[in-house]
Amino acid sequence: MRHFYGWATPNSQRVSIMLEECGLDYAVTGVNIRARQQFAPEILALNPYGKIPILVEDGRAITESGAILLHLAERHGILLGEDRPAMLSWLMVALTSLGPFTGQAHHWTDLAPEKPEPARAHSTALVDRVYRLLDARLAEVPHLAGGPCSIADIAAYPWVAKHGWAARSLDATPHLAAWFARMGERPAVRRGMAVPAGARLE
Repeated sequence: MRHFYGWATPNSQRVSIMLEECGLDYAVTGVNIRARQQFAPEILALNPYGKIPILVEDGRAITESGAILLHLAERHGILLGEDRPAMLSWLMVALTSLGPFTGQAHHWTDLAPEKPEPARAHSTALVDRVYRLLDARLAEVPHLAGGPCSIADIAAYPWVAKHGWAARSLDATPHLAAWFARMGERPAVRRGMAVPAGARLE
């Protein structure tokens, strides 16, 4: 039995969406990061970094959302895209720019007890830059890898869903907005975004 450890975080949702896209059976353990459950001994035994998501499969723990996406895509032969170099390139944009920039912006727009305007402006400008990049790409192709949906799209979608974290809307990026709407219509995406059931990131 596969066992997924996660919460209502974009990185966790990447994995739950992928599990649903693969049509796999899996057990779920919610790990509430606001309650610091990621540092519980049983979680640290699986990932000493104290981070989620974690996927336990065949008796071994796989960590880091990008690694889990690649593992599942390669093992099950789906969502790898028709152009592997393009898929990997846009996957890395989602992993190294979209996610981290949005997370940093969330800190300075919401979480930090003090919110100096230069830090806020810098972090949201980085989100704007990656949104413009994604919008230009999606003006030319239906999905980030250029053809059908791939794990690059799966990696990006949950973070674009959190555009409010960066005090942003998608109005200025219509191609990104249209892609976001199409992705949101996929049944596996809808199911995966609701795992674990009842989890809320507050």
